[in-house]
Amino acid sequence: MSKKRIISIIMLVVLAAGIGLAVYGVTGTAIYDNAAAMMGGDKKAAMGYIQEPEKLKELSSLEKLGADKVRSFLKGLGLDAARVDAAVDERAKYETAVANSKDRDKFFAYVHSVDETVTEDNFTDFIKDYDRSDPAREAMAMQEMGITEKAEFEQIASNENLLGLYREGLPKLLEGGRMTSAVYFQFIGIILIVAALAYFVIQAMDIKPRARTRTANPKGTKAKNFFLNYALFIILGLILVVVSIIRIDFLSMSNILNILQNASTKGILALGCAGLIVLAGTDLSIGRVLGISAAVTASLVQSTSYASRMFPTLVNPLSPFGLLIPLFASIAVAVAFSLINGFGVAKLHLHAFIVTLGTQLIAYGANCLFIESQPSGTAQALSTFDPTFLNVAAGAIYIGSVRIPLVVLYFLVLAAIVWVIWNKTKLGKNMFAVGGNMEAAAVSGVNVAKTIMLVYLLAGILYGTASFLEAARITSVGANTGINYELDAISAVVVGGVSFSGGVGTIQGVVIGAVIMQAIVYALQFLGINPYIQYIIRGLIIILAVSIDVRKYIVKK
Repeated sequence: MSKKRIISIIMLVVLAAGIGLAVYGVTGTAIYDNAAAMMGGDKKAAMGYIQEPEKLKELSSLEKLGADKVRSFLKGLGLDAARVDAAVDERAKYETAVANSKDRDKFFAYVHSVDETVTEDNFTDFIKDYDRSDPAREAMAMQEMGITEKAEFEQIASNENLLGLYREGLPKLLEGGRMTSAVYFQFIGIILIVAALAYFVIQAMDIKPRARTRTANPKGTKAKNFFLNYALFIILGLILVVVSIIRIDFLSMSNILNILQNASTKGILALGCAGLIVLAGTDLSIGRVLGISAAVTASLVQSTSYASRMFPTLVNPLSPFGLLIPLFASIAVAVAFSLINGFGVAKLHLHAFIVTLGTQLIAYGANCLFIESQPSGTAQALSTFDPTFLNVAAGAIYIGSVRIPLVVLYFLVLAAIVWVIWNKTKLGKNMFAVGGNMEAAAVSGVNVAKTIMLVYLLAGILYGTASFLEAARITSVGANTGINYELDAISAVVVGGVSFSGGVGTIQGVVIGAVIMQAIVYALQFLGINPYIQYIIRGLIIILAVSIDVRKYIVKK
């Protein structure tokens, strides 16, 4: 048996182990989800109550939680079945009695039976007299439950019996360290899956030179080129398939629309950044440029009814056409920074890494100064936006019962425009020529400096547009707005197949890359993976993307 075959078998075992660990981790972290559902709160609160159950003070109604589900949950914690049944039945009976006391017809029948002076004519006045109606409702509920002592009724109303069972049972979820280790098993499982899939894809695209006397197999070459070009798509796509198998509800329509909505503004940033990477450059200032551009937008779209707005002299509500002013202002700020970057690269011959690192710091400092210059004298985030702005920039249209966010449509329209620029204009052809070989492009008559400046100008326009839309999406712009957005944009571009070597890339690849990267982020959140571990996974994906890109470049050379 060859060495390669032995390694392949080992990697198959690694893949199977990774899937097993990921599934085990998901079932472990699902305990948090179930506990949160059985308390009617979010998962973060549930984790706190599990660790400190004495802080649990209230529960949602049994009608909302489901009485049978609560029984199963508490019995699953190892609590005495008779105590659980008694507490749940008691609470269910109480909630039914209270609900009946709030039913107008039933309440009138009870009140009229004990006080014939209350009639249909004066019943409304009786209800509004809370000093009479509230005790009557309580007496009706007590009668229905067969309780005569008010202290007993108040004990049931406080839900202490059911809360006591929760406080007694929740710590049992920590026994054996199942939940504590679940996240780590899940993380290790995903890493093993990624490593195994990366190995098989790289092996599939391992093109070795053949003897010249042997005729190449066109079908085999075509298949290998397919794996060569779409390796990362395949790996990340398989990860999403695994997540969908683990959690079937992951691919629900609402989740898909959420993914597209969150991917749209970062996708627009990626469209701008992609052109710079085609030029064999990069842009580290994206996030901070978005921050200051979004801050300028936010300052111009604050509601006129908001006393602490940035510009108190703006007293007229915005009209749809009036939104062009904050949009153009956002674009102007972003274009200014992008042209500084372009000038540094094209005229001063600075490396894009250095000049964009410098403008990143400048933009951050400028944003902090701008936010601190509010008339209120505070550095609070800019918020309370005009409804017209929110409706236009962050609204939605409905196709039947499906809500389609407008930002998704804006993203697709801009992607189509950039595709035309890349593929049907002289600028696009020159951009690829300069990115592929700057010296050859210059010899061929291409104005290299002008091309670089125009590509940076286009990037600035897209950054400004994305900033305008992002301000509406997050509804609050502060000094830290835009942090790490450059990493999301660059990773989307690289995952989408744009080569850091320059001269290679497609707009459709960038769009797919942005959506896939957001889907991976959403999947990690959906599985309840620790946010810090999510950063590690995203970093590994970027390293894997660049590694595959370098390998493609070497193979093609």
